[in-house]
Amino acid sequence: MSLIYKIAEKGCFLLNKLPGGGPKGSMSGSMSADVQTVKIPRGIYSGLEVKETEFEGFIYHRFRSRKTAGTGKKAIFFLPGGGGMMRAMKIHYDTAKSLALRTGAEVFFAHYPLAPEYNVRYALDWLERVYYYEILGNYKPEDIVFIGDSAGANLILSLTYRLKDKPGSLIVISPACGLEYGRNRDIRLQMEPKDPVLTVAMNDMIAENWCKDVPLDSPDISPEFIEYKDFPPMLFFYGTHELFYPHVSNFVKQLERSGIRFDNVEQPMCHDWALVKYFPEGRAALSRMVQWIIN
Repeated sequence: MSLIYKIAEKGCFLLNKLPGGGPKGSMSGSMSADVQTVKIPRGIYSGLEVKETEFEGFIYHRFRSRKTAGTGKKAIFFLPGGGGMMRAMKIHYDTAKSLALRTGAEVFFAHYPLAPEYNVRYALDWLERVYYYEILGNYKPEDIVFIGDSAGANLILSLTYRLKDKPGSLIVISPACGLEYGRNRDIRLQMEPKDPVLTVAMNDMIAENWCKDVPLDSPDISPEFIEYKDFPPMLFFYGTHELFYPHVSNFVKQLERSGIRFDNVEQPMCHDWALVKYFPEGRAALSRMVQWIIN
């Protein structure tokens, strides 16, 4: 764990004690904000060719390096996290831009349907159609990489499980494992003091809205209830300071039993650390993703 991360994490815990709740309060408030508006940071356009497409009432963006536009052979289907209740944050756009510039791949950045208007199953249905009608027409399955973090990580796992024409590989970052209530919720409550960003109350809000009308043990929600024997190779990042860590560690054992190829990178860090380029560990994770995609 780098010194800069230690300082940032300690700062988060101090801020969380202030009125307003610091990072945890900010995250919780963002889940109640306007989630249908898509706002792309202005810096994303530098060096990129950006195209917006509306598909069945929702949009996705295509990001491609201006230097390699039209020549790249690979595609990335990027599903940003946010509990199914938040739009993409700057760290998602920064990662997508870096991957487009450093790999030459075309990034399909999906702004999928969100709660409370829609649930996870509605979003998966839409994403499946985007994959078949908008991506597969131009790329072979083996040349497509799925990447997602948090709820987006759950989505790429659930989507891959549904697909007959599975992508060539996956990059999974901090999946939201163990959303079921009861015993699993109690385990997350025990982890909550170690997590500088997430709370169990946020998870409950997700379960009540994003997972509405879908059983919490459905493969459409929980990675633990997916059969992985026919899955493509997976690059997997997660932290031991995450609310989800006890369930993620069990999920890793599940993947080991499945026999699929996966490389897992565990760090004593918070949720989504692999997307934060300000940390040395985040920059190293990005380089690992680039090599995974181009090899």
